[in-house]
Amino acid sequence: MEIEVTRPKQFADMPRDYHLLVDGKVVAIIKRGTTQKITLPEGSKTLKAVVDWCSSAEFNVSDIRAGKIVVRNAFSSNFFKSVFLPLYYISVGKDRYLKIESCI
Repeated sequence: MEIEVTRPKQFADMPRDYHLLVDGKVVAIIKRGTTQKITLPEGSKTLKAVVDWCSSAEFNVSDIRAGKIVVRNAFSSNFFKSVFLPLYYISVGKDRYLKIESCI
């Protein structure tokens, strides 16, 4: 299965690359403001995005619609969260620091 992965230009994590894992194995490195096509191995079950010690929740491959996903920082698009919650997201919420969304 081939998917298109987009990482928008967000201020948070500007110099850092995201790693996309499929069933625990790195399949792609995603740079800020890029879109790239990735071929998933047959029988893939889960996706996960990782940056440093923080990550996204696991995302089921079966939930991908139209072959497109977006990987973004979970809090930088919301002003309230970006001002008041960064410490939460890099500590207790480290497994929700990134977000994977399917595009329709």
